[in-house]
Amino acid sequence: MGSFEICLGLARADARLRRRLEVQGLSLHDLAVLHHLLGAPDRRLRRVELAERLGLTPSGIARLLAPLEKLRYVAREADPGDARLALVTLTDAGAERTREALDVAEEKASAVLDRAFNPEEQAILAELLTRLVPLA
Repeated sequence: MGSFEICLGLARADARLRRRLEVQGLSLHDLAVLHHLLGAPDRRLRRVELAERLGLTPSGIARLLAPLEKLRYVAREADPGDARLALVTLTDAGAERTREALDVAEEKASAVLDRAFNPEEQAILAELLTRLVPLA
């Protein structure tokens, strides 16, 4: 299998995982945003930092945040240190929803990975993915 075919396989796996890991009306990208905010100090990150962690453009993160704001899971505010920057904060309702959704997503992810890989293979896969795309 050539390098391009490997990349196509990764893209297919990504699409399949995105569909299987949707939880409570939240996409995998939504969950990733909420997960990063839940783990951040004061449940708050600069919008540009969130975009970098997710590998998205600033406009892409803005589009992703809009529905989460409407649901009142996140709120935007100005950075007190630099008015040009925007902060994204996970609300109390968002934190509660995130914890519930992440529990379900973890179960779903375990089921998918356990069907495909034994624990040793999962550890190898995690290492290989970290080399391919360093985690923030």
